[in-house]
Amino acid sequence: MDHTESTASDSDAAPLPPGTSSSHATSSLASSRPACEACRARKIRCDKEFPCSQCQRAGVDCVRLPNKRREKRTRVLVSSQYEKKVDSIEHRLDNITRLLNDLATHISATRTTENPDSREPGHLSGFPTSSLSQALARPSASAAEPIVEGDSSLSAHSVFLNNFLQPFINAAQPDPEIHATANALSHLASASNTDVEASPSGLASTQSSKPLHRRRFDLPPLQNSAALIRAAQAQTLAGSGWVYEYVLMRSFSDLCLQAYLSEETSLYDFISVNAGLYSLFRDYACTAQLSHDEKQRNMQYASVCRDNLETAMTNIPIQPPASADVIAALLFAAFYSIEFSTPSLSWSLSSKAAELCQTLGYHRESPQISRRTVSLRYTRFLFWTTYYVDKSLSLRLGRPSIIQDWDVTTIPPAISGEDLEPVLAFFALWIKTARCQGSIYEMLYSSASLTQPDDVRQSRAHLLASSLHEIARETEKTKAQYIPLAKERSGSTLMDFYALSDEILRLSLLTHVYRAAYGGMHSSETFSVDCIKAARATLDRHHDCMEVVCEANDTYFATYVQWTLMFAPFVPFIVLFCHVMETRDQADAARLDAFVRSIQAATTVSEHAAKMHRLFQVLESIARRYVEINTVNGHASSSASAMDASLAALGFPRAVHSGTHTAAELGSTGNDQYTLDPMIWMGDNASLEEWLYTNQESMEMLQGTDMNFPWTE
Repeated sequence: MDHTESTASDSDAAPLPPGTSSSHATSSLASSRPACEACRARKIRCDKEFPCSQCQRAGVDCVRLPNKRREKRTRVLVSSQYEKKVDSIEHRLDNITRLLNDLATHISATRTTENPDSREPGHLSGFPTSSLSQALARPSASAAEPIVEGDSSLSAHSVFLNNFLQPFINAAQPDPEIHATANALSHLASASNTDVEASPSGLASTQSSKPLHRRRFDLPPLQNSAALIRAAQAQTLAGSGWVYEYVLMRSFSDLCLQAYLSEETSLYDFISVNAGLYSLFRDYACTAQLSHDEKQRNMQYASVCRDNLETAMTNIPIQPPASADVIAALLFAAFYSIEFSTPSLSWSLSSKAAELCQTLGYHRESPQISRRTVSLRYTRFLFWTTYYVDKSLSLRLGRPSIIQDWDVTTIPPAISGEDLEPVLAFFALWIKTARCQGSIYEMLYSSASLTQPDDVRQSRAHLLASSLHEIARETEKTKAQYIPLAKERSGSTLMDFYALSDEILRLSLLTHVYRAAYGGMHSSETFSVDCIKAARATLDRHHDCMEVVCEANDTYFATYVQWTLMFAPFVPFIVLFCHVMETRDQADAARLDAFVRSIQAATTVSEHAAKMHRLFQVLESIARRYVEINTVNGHASSSASAMDASLAALGFPRAVHSGTHTAAELGSTGNDQYTLDPMIWMGDNASLEEWLYTNQESMEMLQGTDMNFPWTE
């Protein structure tokens, strides 16, 4: 039996290769066979014969399964599958990093709020160092606090509002129109409960802060930029002269060429280049005689430069290096912030520029080591430009200026000279005006000045008024000397616009001065005659300026709103408004109406400009209706009394009605403070006209509420 199977097995085997013995082939074949199932189950060694010796000894069947061919393995495509997973992991890591940074900022802010004195000296909180804009203008919701501004700002004096309004909300029902007025005033008061968070940046289109690389940014075509630069150098573009005063040491064309050709550009040169190109393309699109397509194309180029500028501004570090180029870039960014109604961001940038000027000694006439490589004329220009922004924003925001006059010894720009350019002659006048703006806040609106006696405040006001009158006289002399040349280069329309807007700003500042000096203690009227005259003159010159703006097809309207109406709190409108409430002067009411109608387009300039227009529109509607009520016979007395109740609740000056007893008609509230004139509460920081103009909560309400009165058209 065994012999037969062995013979059969041998006969079926394949022929052996030459030189191979039979025994060696048999052992090789056996080693390649799998172990039998019985040996595998018992986990013993199998000799892999058939039948194997272990199965023969145990008397069991020797079963051996056939070999299975190994399946072909599928190759993994790393490029198509794992690349997506790697990208997903990177994205998640970026999100985690960002969340950790936000958490660190939140924890640091929370610790600072809860225990500000527990920090060790020199300890730095967990502040993200990516950008100045993010640090100052984009706090997290949990760490945001209201912006604190001073007594001359646009958002002061609103603390006493609700306390005065509540007793009169449910008073006796007047006629429907008066009731609508009372409701409107009540809405103004109730808006005080709104929490306003600090958000001064307004750079909505900014990107994340990353290192600047040329390939990441688009720029207008080089040939278009070069053509505009040549036109500006020839001074054929309106408003371009100031660009080159910032880059006296380095040609603006060289800066632009470096930005176009270099792979990596200095952050500060990049800011200067894009700010300059943005101004040039925008001016060219607005002033040149272009077709619609050409104008749209140049505005698109300006938009590209604006986006680059905003992105670069978010990369400004909290502590930039001290150099002239850095100061110039900060000033460019500060001017841009003013143009887009973000004065708080402009203040941050100009404050840093002022700090760097003082670090480098630009505010003093003694030569410094750093000036060996920088022109003295250039450093003076940088310092006085910083001074101009600092002093101007001091009054607008109600904050003490960074640069103090008693520490400045560097020579200011001259008004006249042999080789003096017109732009520098007027720049010297702007600096003097800015000095007055800073002095107005310091001497009349600062906390220390509000505690001074009336005679001290009035003497200060007379001194400031004399300074403004002197500036007006110097302006007339400068215009006579330089205006013909300036008109020849830039056009008569632009020069007329600059002259009128400067005069309006000075008259507005003069109204500021007279308003603060006169408390109305010894008069039935709140404001002095000089204050009323200055306010009327301001609004009259405003209409002259608007005629020039219309002549230029509204090209300069946005500039007028940002750099004149909003560059300092526009007190003249408030003064005339309160004067109308006291005297029912129909001519002044007509002035208010004409002013509001003339700035209707301000709603398209910026969000803050739209708020200003809405506030003035509501005030004009109230004043107009108040005058109408007092000219109607019959129930005029009761209607006026009801209106007086609502106005008194808000802190308006109580009008003097001959032969009437307003307090008796309203009923006694048991609170003697209602018989006082809130306009003279200087110690309370609650002057009425300032509150109504500067109330930030009211402006927030007007932004979100449609104030439709029955008497408005």
